[in-house]
Amino acid sequence: MACRSLVRCWIALTLLAGSAWAQGLTAVVVWDFENLSPAATAGPNPQQLDYLKRALSENLTVALLGSPGLQVVERQRLKQLLAEQKLSAADLTDQDTRLKLGRIIGAGRMVFGSFFALGDQVQVNLRVVETATSRVVFSDELASEADAVMQRIDGLNRRLVRKLGDGSASTHSYPAALWQTYDQALALSDAGRDEQAIESLQRLLAQHKDFVPAERQLVALLEKLNRR
Repeated sequence: MACRSLVRCWIALTLLAGSAWAQGLTAVVVWDFENLSPAATAGPNPQQLDYLKRALSENLTVALLGSPGLQVVERQRLKQLLAEQKLSAADLTDQDTRLKLGRIIGAGRMVFGSFFALGDQVQVNLRVVETATSRVVFSDELASEADAVMQRIDGLNRRLVRKLGDGSASTHSYPAALWQTYDQALALSDAGRDEQAIESLQRLLAQHKDFVPAERQLVALLEKLNRR
């Protein structure tokens, strides 16, 4: 990333992160997980598990938001910052670049995750990196059947919340099919089709009123449209 880009980031992002510094809080960024599944596997097609990239991140974000004292940079806010600075996903493929961005926006810790499928088993790994030192301060993993990952991830989420927050957070378990539908809405939003994403989320919530991630994302998208 060019120095000029970092300067632009500093001007815009410091304003957005100013309230966090004023309160003495350290923000946390949760990045989408990486699908490291081999191209050929005896289990599910690796592309069929791509929904986990956003689903695991969103589920973890909801858990962290439920912990008092933690400020989490959410998906729509992070997308807004990147768009303002004309930064694409390609600009942030390198972990060191993400850590530099984290320091600029006042995020003291970043959560990186990945998963891979072998047969009908999925291995999920995550690590928390301190942006000031690039030191890994926490790591954890989970092994699960492919169709039960989102039901079994709560334990890992709780352990991370205990590490980063005060240990008190409510977690939620939803079936894989619900997360796959939710991921389709997120994909629309990531592609800039916010109106369609809103419609998709509204349909989802009409059938599943207690699906917290969709409700939170719908509110964020509606606020985004109102600011236009």
